[in-house]
Amino acid sequence: MNEKVLKAGNGMAALVLLIVLYACAAFLMIFGGIGLDTGDVPRIALFIIGTGWISVGWILFMGLKILKPQEAYVLTLFGKYIGTLKGEGFYYVNPFCQAVNPAAQTHLGQSGDVDEGSRQTKVMISSDAAKSAATEGKKISLKIMTLNNCKQKVNDVLGNPVEIGIAVMWQVTDTAKA
Repeated sequence: MNEKVLKAGNGMAALVLLIVLYACAAFLMIFGGIGLDTGDVPRIALFIIGTGWISVGWILFMGLKILKPQEAYVLTLFGKYIGTLKGEGFYYVNPFCQAVNPAAQTHLGQSGDVDEGSRQTKVMISSDAAKSAATEGKKISLKIMTLNNCKQKVNDVLGNPVEIGIAVMWQVTDTAKA
């Protein structure tokens, strides 16, 4: 699978448009509500349209995505990879796309060591912290990561003590493969 970088829409324009549509829907509900008493069919239709938009229009807000520098979203649509969103900014994508990061549950965030879940206890202080943790786990970091291992004493083949240490540096280059 090859990485495909998406050209996402402007998130600020989409946000303004959605807010304007919600204001119009509220106006339609108020203006159409007047016709409920008189039995005016066009006003009742406006009330139904406004109520429908208020009820299901919030789904479109789920397509707004914020990316910080050195982060990426791997987006899937109903389980099929559709592309990667890279570069900092405020974007609008298909609201049914889901960001996926299978390595988010590992101990180091992007390595092969699996977190058992029983060793680590997370305490959420507020709902904002829970929301932040839920969205942060779906982003893939494009930063250079470093793993330092402290010095260890080992014996070589002849039994001589040797001190070794390691520093591993890695960076995600292909988010689709990551």
